Amino acid sequence: MRHTAQQQVADLQERLAENEAHRRSLEEKHAHARDSLEHYRQSVKEQRDQDQRRHEQQTQQLQAELRQQQQAVVLKQEEATRLNKEGAKLVAELSHAKQALYEQQALGRRQDQKIEQLHAGQQHAGDLERQLAAKVTENEVLLRQAAELGKEMGGLKTRFRELELSLAQANARSEASQNISEELRGYLQSLDRPPASK
Repeated sequence: MRHTAQQQVADLQERLAENEAHRRSLEEKHAHARDSLEHYRQSVKEQRDQDQRRHEQQTQQLQAELRQQQQAVVLKQEEATRLNKEGAKLVAELSHAKQALYEQQALGRRQDQKIEQLHAGQQHAGDLERQLAAKVTENEVLLRQAAELGKEMGGLKTRFRELELSLAQANARSEASQNISEELRGYLQSLDRPPASK
């Protein structure tokens, strides 16, 4: 009887030692998993912060470029408006000069002594025509430049939308990482539970 009791005590001590070894093993695994989880969480946070900063910098840069392009377009449009006004003014002056020329020619047919004045009027009309042609050419150049700036603005807006899409994808990856972290945490919690007694 005493031998049996001693044997039972020895068996219980052996099982207790096994349980203690198993408990220490679980604690080591838990500590290692906790350290791994913390390292993973930190790396995910750092990556997310880097992506956010990079996106903000690119967004600010594109917004600055977009504002510059918009200002340039406004300036070009103002210049084109000014040239249009000058062109209209020159057209009116040319019309008046031609009218004056016609009057001088009619008067010259009647009065030969005013031929010199008619030549002067013709010269003035020719100068105005050349000035108008130059202004028209300059206005066409400005309009082409404004159209090119408009195309550049369209490209910048497309790039801005691409950056917004990249941010959305980064947020999706972050949510996926958080889901993985939750699953890992649940696994660690299951490791913390004591083993079922036999």
